[in-house]
Amino acid sequence: MELREKLARLKGGAGLTTEKLSALSGVPRGTINKLLNGETKNPTFQTLSRLAKALSCPTEMLTGDVPALPEDENILSVTTRRVPLLGEIAAGVPIECRQEEEVLTCDESIPCDFALRVRGDSMIGARILDGDIVFIRQQDDVDDGTIAAVWIDGDTTLKRVYHIRDGVQLISENPRYAPMIFSYPDCERIRILGRAVGFQSRIL
Repeated sequence: MELREKLARLKGGAGLTTEKLSALSGVPRGTINKLLNGETKNPTFQTLSRLAKALSCPTEMLTGDVPALPEDENILSVTTRRVPLLGEIAAGVPIECRQEEEVLTCDESIPCDFALRVRGDSMIGARILDGDIVFIRQQDDVDDGTIAAVWIDGDTTLKRVYHIRDGVQLISENPRYAPMIFSYPDCERIRILGRAVGFQSRIL
């Protein structure tokens, strides 16, 4: 992108007229007009520095030492929010879910109520690895095949949930782990805490 296009977009984005930009930067209005019209090909660094300061952008944005600005329609606004990290959840045998004094930031589009840190390898088939963060939407039941956080005898695990004729079956995403089956008399031992709606993985 040429300098005149960058300058025009930055000026327009800041809502500045040429007169206002001249007053803020100390660069003569005629010089700015020449830049906007492409009449000045090699402005001084001092001129570009003053304009960049007035436009609240790095000088490199105008000198061409950084990539050109993306088109407006390709700019995506990302809004985040804070959710509590309530402890650890097992991807394997159930472990105690400990309360922790920690808050995480996630994309606002993730409809979660809290997050848990994964321990174990039983969900690797779903690309959920040891140390990942899983975001949970609190609900007391889920559709068959849904990955959910499940409380079992005071401990918590992450599994796919299936409702079977005589109770509930919890399935791992790792063939090393056998299914966990709870018949209706035993279903008081378990409780669905919520549905997994997203996860945050480490870069290995």
